[in-house]
Amino acid sequence: MIMHDLKDAWRRLYRRPGYTVLSVTVLGIGLGVVLFLFGVVDSMVLRPLPFSHSQRLVAMGYANQDGVGLNDMSADEFLALRSGMHSFESSGAYDQLRVDIDTGTGAVSHIGTELTASVLPMLGVKPLMGRLIADQDDRPGAPLVVLLGETVWRNEFHADPGIVGRKLRINGEWSTVIGVLPKTFGFPFISDVWLPERLQVGEDGDVDAIALLKPSVSLTQARDEWQAVAANLGNALRGQRAGRHLAMKPLALRFVDENIRKYAWLMLAAGVMVLLLACANVANLQLVQALGRGRELALRSALGASQGRLLRTQWVECLLLSIASFALALLITHAGLGWFVHILVSNDSAPPLFMHFQIDPRLFVLGAFVALMTTMLAGLLPAWRVSRSQLQDTLRDGGRGVSGGIFTHAAKVLVVAEIAFTVMLLVGAGTFIHGLERLLAQPTGSGSDPAHVLTAHLHLPSATYPDDAARSRYFQRLVERLRQEPGVLDASVADTIPDAELGSHEFVAAYGQSRGVGGYQRAQMGIVDEHFAQTYGIKLIAGRFFNAQDRNSSELLAVIDQRLAHAFWPGRSAVGQQLVLHPEDPRPQILRVIGVTAPLQLDGTLQVSLPSFMRPLWQQPEGGDLAVHTREAASAYVPSLTRIAHELDPGAPLYGVRTLEQDITMARIKLTIIIQIFSAVSLIALLLAAAGLYGVLSFAVAQRTRELGIRRAIGAGNLAIAGHVGSQLAFQLGLGLAIGVGLAMPWSAMLANAQLHTHGYEMQVFLPVLVLIVLVAAVASLVPLWRALAVEPVVALRYE
Repeated sequence: MIMHDLKDAWRRLYRRPGYTVLSVTVLGIGLGVVLFLFGVVDSMVLRPLPFSHSQRLVAMGYANQDGVGLNDMSADEFLALRSGMHSFESSGAYDQLRVDIDTGTGAVSHIGTELTASVLPMLGVKPLMGRLIADQDDRPGAPLVVLLGETVWRNEFHADPGIVGRKLRINGEWSTVIGVLPKTFGFPFISDVWLPERLQVGEDGDVDAIALLKPSVSLTQARDEWQAVAANLGNALRGQRAGRHLAMKPLALRFVDENIRKYAWLMLAAGVMVLLLACANVANLQLVQALGRGRELALRSALGASQGRLLRTQWVECLLLSIASFALALLITHAGLGWFVHILVSNDSAPPLFMHFQIDPRLFVLGAFVALMTTMLAGLLPAWRVSRSQLQDTLRDGGRGVSGGIFTHAAKVLVVAEIAFTVMLLVGAGTFIHGLERLLAQPTGSGSDPAHVLTAHLHLPSATYPDDAARSRYFQRLVERLRQEPGVLDASVADTIPDAELGSHEFVAAYGQSRGVGGYQRAQMGIVDEHFAQTYGIKLIAGRFFNAQDRNSSELLAVIDQRLAHAFWPGRSAVGQQLVLHPEDPRPQILRVIGVTAPLQLDGTLQVSLPSFMRPLWQQPEGGDLAVHTREAASAYVPSLTRIAHELDPGAPLYGVRTLEQDITMARIKLTIIIQIFSAVSLIALLLAAAGLYGVLSFAVAQRTRELGIRRAIGAGNLAIAGHVGSQLAFQLGLGLAIGVGLAMPWSAMLANAQLHTHGYEMQVFLPVLVLIVLVAAVASLVPLWRALAVEPVVALRYE
C-alpha cells in the first residue's frame, strides 16, 4: 500500500512539473537560508567554548566607551589586580605576536601566542607529546622554551618523533621544544606556536587577562571584588588615571562580542522571516492544488475511499516534497557556510579553530523536522478541507473547482504577511547599505590610490636587532633601497596603515591642561617615518611634516590632525604648541607640534574615529608596516618587494603582503558580510513575495472565471475588469505595506549602530523600499490581469 501511494504521489508530482519545481525551490531556499544562519549563530553564540569549566572562565580588561567588548590592560596592572583577588581559582595572561621559526632554510613566520604557565591548564588542554609550559619557564632569565602546534610539527618537521628537546631558532633566539599541542587547539584564535609570557612588575606591555572562577563564586561576586580591588589601587592603575573603567565578562565575549552576537541573532530573525515567506508560498501552492483536485477527491470518496485514505495520499506527496526540499536546503547550507568561512579566511579574519561552521547532526535533524512539518501543515490542512466538502456539490460543479472558503481568505492573509515581512527585510538591507555609503564618504586622510599602494608586515627579531638604533638603521636602509627602484614613487615604514590598521590608542592633553570629568582625550597614535605623508598622500594643512634633519634633534616631535588641533587649541595655531603624551603618568612625555594634517583615520574604518597624531619612527622604532607607493598596480610589485627584503636580511621575513585596497576591504569585512547576507535574504524575500502575489491573483482569476465572463457579457470593458481584479491586489498591497512599515520602524532602530554607521528611521531607506515593492507587485500582477482580460464570455459560461 505504501509503495503504491509513493508511486501514485510521484506520478502526480511528475505530471505537474511547474508546481513541483516551484514548491521544492521555494521551500528549499527558505529552509537553506535559515539553516545557514542558524549554523552561524550556533557556532558563534550558542555552542559553549570547548574548554574545561568554560562556564567559569572569564576575561578581564578595560571596557570600551560603548560597553561592547574588552580592551587589554598593561602587564603591570594585571599583576597588581591579580594579587588582590580571592575569587579566582587561577588566573593568567596572554598576548599574540608573530613568531619566526628558522629551520636552517630560512625563517618562516607563524601566528603565535605568549601566555603564562597557568593559562593552558585552565583551558584543560593536553599535549600530544611532551609537556606544557611550567611555572619555572615563566621566570625572567629562564631558558627559552616553545610549544609547537600539531600542524607545524607535521608540515615543517615531518612529524619528527624526537622533536621534544630539539633546539630551534625562535625569533632569532635558541629555544627548546617542550611539547606539541593537538591541531584542534588554537587558543586564542589560530595560533601555531606558544611561548612563555614572562611578566614583570613595572612592564608597560599590554596583555589579555583570563581567570577561572572558584566553583562557589558567581560572576557578579567576582565583578564586585574586581571593582573593589581596582578602587583600592586607584591612581596606581594607569588606565584609571586616564579615566578608563575596568570590566569582567564571560570569556566567550572575548571572541564574539555583544555587537556581533546581536547582529547574528538579527540575521537569524531575518532568515526566519524568509522561511515564513517560503512556507506561506508553499501553503498557497498546496491550497491551489488541493482545491483543484476537489473533483478527483470527491470521486475517490464516492468509490469508497475513506477520509484517512485520501489524507494519506496527500501525506505521501508532502513527504516527497519535504525530502526534495531538504536535500536542496542542505546544499544551500553547505555552500553558505563554506562561503562564510572562505570570506573570513581570505581576509585574515579566520574564526577560532574551535568554531566549526559545518552541518552537524543537530542542524541535520532540525532541517529535516522543519521541512517535514512545513509541507505537512501546508498540504494536509487544505486537503482535509477539500476532502470534507459536500460530495454532490463538488461533482455538480464539474471541472470548475470548488470555493476555497476560509482557506482562500487565509491565502490572502498570507500574502499580506509576505509583503509586511519583505518591507522589514528590505529596510534592514537598505539600512546597512546606507551605513556603508556613510562609511565610504567619511574622510580618512589618505589621498593615494589604494590599488597603487602595497603594504606588508615586517618582523624584526629582537636577537638580531636588540635596540632601537639597530631597528631604525634597518628601516632606513630598506626604505632607501625601495625608493631607488624603478616604478616606485615612495616608500615608508610605520606601525599603522591608514583606514585599515591602528598603531595604538593613547591619552593626550594640551600642556597645562588638567584632567576633565571624563578623563583625558583619547587619540589614535601612529609611529611613522618622514616618507609616510608622501606615500599615503596625506594632506598637510599647516606647518610641516617630519624630515631627515629632525633625526639629529633630541626634541620630541608630533604632527597632529585638524580634529586634535581644534580640540586643544580652537581658534589658534597648533604649530609650536606642546602636546602631553600619557598625562596621567608621573613623568609624561612632552611633544612639540610641528604640523597639522587633514583629519586622519589611523584605524580600521569600522572603528570609532578619533583625533589622531603621529610621532617620528626614529624616536620610537616600533614600526613594522611597510608601504610602497607604485606607479602601476601595486599587486605586480609583490615579487620585487619580497626579493629586496630578503636581500637585506633573509632572517626578517615579510608576511601579509597586500595592496592597501585589500587592507581596507579586510577592515570592512564585518559590515560587508552583514550587507551581503541581508541583501541576499531581502532579495529572496522580494522574489517570494512577488511569487505569492502572482499565485494568489492567478488563483483568484481562475476561481472567478464565470463571474468575469458574466461581467464581459453585460458589457464590462477592459478597464472595468482590470480595476475589479486589481482592487484585490491594491487592498492586500496597501495593508501589507502599512503593517510592514509599522514593523520596520522598531526593526531599523535595532539595526542602528554608531560603529557600523547605521541609523534608524531613515526616510531615504523606507521610501525606495515601498516604491520597489509596489513596482514588483505591479509586475507580478501583469500575467493574472492579462488572463482576466482574455476571458471570453462564451467559454466562461459554457457549462451554465
